[in-house]
Amino acid sequence: SYLRKANQFLKSEHSINPCRFAQPEQIQELPFRSTPYWHWLYRCRHLGIHRPDDTVCNWTARVLTKDKLYKQKCVGPAIDLGHGVVSFRTALARALEWFDSGVVRSMANEPKALGRTKEVSFCPIGDVYTVGHALRDYSEWTKLARSQGGHYNNLVLINYHLIPRFAQIPLEAFSAKHLRNLAQQVLETPPKFGFMERQKPVGIETLTPDELRRRKRTFNSLVTILKMAFRHAWDNAEIQSERSWRCLKRIPVNHSPRTIFLDRQECTSLLESCTPALKDLVLAALYTGCRVGELGNLIVDDVGKQGFGVRIGAFKRSPARFVFLPDEGMAFFLSKCEQKSGQDYVLRSDMGKPWRRQHAQLFRRAVAKAGLPREMVFHGLRHTYASDLIRAGVPIDIVAKQLGHANSMT
Repeated sequence: SYLRKANQFLKSEHSINPCRFAQPEQIQELPFRSTPYWHWLYRCRHLGIHRPDDTVCNWTARVLTKDKLYKQKCVGPAIDLGHGVVSFRTALARALEWFDSGVVRSMANEPKALGRTKEVSFCPIGDVYTVGHALRDYSEWTKLARSQGGHYNNLVLINYHLIPRFAQIPLEAFSAKHLRNLAQQVLETPPKFGFMERQKPVGIETLTPDELRRRKRTFNSLVTILKMAFRHAWDNAEIQSERSWRCLKRIPVNHSPRTIFLDRQECTSLLESCTPALKDLVLAALYTGCRVGELGNLIVDDVGKQGFGVRIGAFKRSPARFVFLPDEGMAFFLSKCEQKSGQDYVLRSDMGKPWRRQHAQLFRRAVAKAGLPREMVFHGLRHTYASDLIRAGVPIDIVAKQLGHANSMT
């Protein structure tokens, strides 16, 4: 029955991206590596090949659990190494059977079809111009005017917080009452991570100061989106009154940036818990204090061409700069440039792709494995770098220049 389900899956709309290692010859071409190659079946459900050396090559299934960890299961040999072989369809059938078992159902997140949010979840019909119409029109503008990441973040916030309860309100009727309702909703609604389902509201009095601060910042982000959407509607003569956007007020928030940084022993534990490619990325951040986007864009020609260090291109609001390195750091970057041409990326992921956003989950797993605080994020390596320089007696103005800040106050 599960083999029939596997055949149905391969013919369904879920199987949009063909598996790049479905055939035996494709599997033979996969280079050895310690981490599996994964093919996404659904969100939270994957089938992969684990091929660490020439003695092991197995089909491996994995699920994402409710506590945001992965659980894996071997579902058969992918190459005949003396123990038989299982085809892609059979491995898929076994994976689907495991996914359907009671053990997996009890611990794993619900599977969902693949695909990212691409638009506001609102159909702009009817003669009355509503909040949903305004958000839909504004999102069409941000698709052109904002970065891909900024536009996507807007869509996620709009669809999760605004569309369910506020989309049908006529824009001319939106007032401070609705803003208060939004504030209460955001402060009482637990955050949604990854593919978690929406959770039940909790009392504001039960929140910690840090949780309350984060939810206030989320509310302020929504106020910014609403204000821009409503003003966009005003500019397009969709409304005659200014009240809808003039009533939008932000909540005061005491900014409390993350101050977590690591000592040498914690850095060592973190590096030991990383995958090989992530270890290189973490080392690069500890040597330079650079953001992950800056390191992801680093090419061979940027290393050692203008002096003893690396050139960092303009990123976000920071202009291009030169980061000086210690001997150990310079040796590390030169080693990563060996046998590469000038335009090659210095650092690549375990999949051989430029680093973009795929580091986040890997870094969280490494942090958990190393026993570090859950609040530790990749940007904390930048704080660690700055604190090391300050402890070593480097003037704070020099530290600011190394980090790409305009001055020591930013």
